[in-house]
Amino acid sequence: MSRFTHDVIVIGGGSGGLTTAYGCAQLGMKTALIDRERLGGDCLHFGCVPSKALLKAASIRHAVTQSAEFGLPDVTVPPVDMGAVNRRIADVIGGIQVHDSAERYTRLGAEVIFAAARFVSPHEVELDGERIVSAPKIVIATGSSPNSAPIPGLEEAGFITNLDAFSLPELPGRIVTIGAGPIGVELSQAFARLGSSVTLLEAAPEILPLEDPDMAAVVRAQLERDGVAVRTGVTVT
Repeated sequence: MSRFTHDVIVIGGGSGGLTTAYGCAQLGMKTALIDRERLGGDCLHFGCVPSKALLKAASIRHAVTQSAEFGLPDVTVPPVDMGAVNRRIADVIGGIQVHDSAERYTRLGAEVIFAAARFVSPHEVELDGERIVSAPKIVIATGSSPNSAPIPGLEEAGFITNLDAFSLPELPGRIVTIGAGPIGVELSQAFARLGSSVTLLEAAPEILPLEDPDMAAVVRAQLERDGVAVRTGVTVT
């Protein structure tokens, strides 16, 4: 009889954890999949899925405003109902959540546990201070969380992150985005196309500093056509 309760324990129900748990369960391993709250992770709830749904809504609105350029009647677009956009985003998330549900992974053979996990030994994990599960192999796929930048005055001023951006009660009249990496760029364009006044700030000499400069220049030109005020090489206080 094994001294372990499971063959493998996966901590974290996001993209990495779900893929690992799926593969292990399908191979016949006794698998525990642990998450504190729900399956799907950042990608489903605060990243890839909601951001692309937001970008699609913004893209459609932008296309409508450009109708005259294509020989179509000029259209006056009313202000965006952010609540309606958020409901659409929630519907998209809900449609995908079915594939990332606890019920599906249970049917695949994994034991899905919603609890806070804490190591009590190299092979043992305590769940909510009560039950202990163990395995010879434990996969940590807990992902990441937003971190505030070390900018004087930022905490006092208040800010939003990707955890808040897809559930705003109304469209902000003005947004300042600090950081022109992929997330900052796509959110800046989305909100600008929805009707917000957006300023994008970046400390590096150009936006998307980890990408090819010629590609970044193309993206910057499009952002500026969309009305985003791009400021590079700046220090923020």
